[in-house]
Amino acid sequence: MQAVILAGGKGVRLRPLTYDLPKPLVKVGDKPILEHILLLLKKQGVTNIIICSGYLGQHIIDFCGDGSKFGLKITHSIEKSPLGTAGPLKDIEDSLEEDFFVIYGDIYLDMDLNKLMAYHKSKKSKATLVVHPSDHPHDSDVVVMDQGTQKIKDFLHKPGKEIKFQNLTSAAAYALNKSILSYISSGEPTDFGKDIFPKMAADEEPMFGYITDEFIKDAGTHDRLAYVSDYIHSDNKNQAWFLDRDGVINEEAGLITESSQLKLIPGSAEAIKKLNDRGFLVVIVTNQPQVARNLCTEEDVEKINARLVKEFEKEGARIDGVYYCPHHPETNHPDANDPKYRRPCECRKPGIGMLKQAEKEFKIDLKRSYMVGDRTADIKAGNSAGCTTIIVRTGFAGKDGKYEAVPDIEAEDLIEAVDKVLKRNKI
Repeated sequence: MQAVILAGGKGVRLRPLTYDLPKPLVKVGDKPILEHILLLLKKQGVTNIIICSGYLGQHIIDFCGDGSKFGLKITHSIEKSPLGTAGPLKDIEDSLEEDFFVIYGDIYLDMDLNKLMAYHKSKKSKATLVVHPSDHPHDSDVVVMDQGTQKIKDFLHKPGKEIKFQNLTSAAAYALNKSILSYISSGEPTDFGKDIFPKMAADEEPMFGYITDEFIKDAGTHDRLAYVSDYIHSDNKNQAWFLDRDGVINEEAGLITESSQLKLIPGSAEAIKKLNDRGFLVVIVTNQPQVARNLCTEEDVEKINARLVKEFEKEGARIDGVYYCPHHPETNHPDANDPKYRRPCECRKPGIGMLKQAEKEFKIDLKRSYMVGDRTADIKAGNSAGCTTIIVRTGFAGKDGKYEAVPDIEAEDLIEAVDKVLKRNKI
């Protein structure tokens, strides 16, 4: 397989790092961005690489050479004048395979490219764009897709503040068929986002979106460079948002024993989609003493949780894991007839058993994760686990008074909590 890496940008937003260094050679973690891309390609069997560079392109040639030190075959094409993102492909037309990848040189990817290519070929697509949700579609390239076929119906280049379309945006990684070059004129500056993809959509060409929640992040600004570096340096790379269930993502309704009692709190699906987009795991951890009180069975709780996950899926939000505690420590209760459930346990919050189980199964870094709840038990559990804790004013709003526990952050609801953290950390 073949990949074209677009490495011609001046990297203005990364100055002063890019005054004497092309943007793809800026280090993220312990390696240049470009080296991370090359190692991913090598790992996945993409060994024929063409690097299209411009600004300080000789540095890139000196660094990569012919690719032999990476176990790759690398050839270089340096534009004489800026040709945009699509223009350089016309100069290498004779060297292109029938289908190939295009990856921007300031993108860090941790994804399965073989699946992308298989999808591209199965659709007989001329252009397959990796897309993911975004909370800032107004300043991104927005992709409007048919929900059934995933065919791209419209492509909007940074449409502005008044956008009213879905929030799927291009991730600057593509699988292309060579026939796309008919849209590119030799020697003329041309951009995929501004010129090619909007024209192809208008012509109703076979162009498809490939939706993925794999980690894809541009490192083209100082803040984003730091974020990607944090991702790389984490041993397990998994940050999680642990969410209590009732009163945090669905409305508090007492002891829920059937799925008809579920009602999503407004904004909770939007909040979870934002977390999905940033690469966080989203894990529900919930006390469900209904089982110990003989009001329902564990099977009933699992059915309720499954229904809840599906409700979020309908809104485009993904729940990565659900953990529940069916126990209750009181043994002198009238319905305390099953010692299996009527006993102290490690999983019932404020215990941290559920968080520790998720930590093990998902390889989560608890100290870089968040615990969101509406009760003091949630906050105490998060504090004990080393998470950043957030109390929301939905549900019990932290006023149950059962435990002495001070949250790190307070928010009106989950969406405000997510926005506060993302803004504070510039994610």
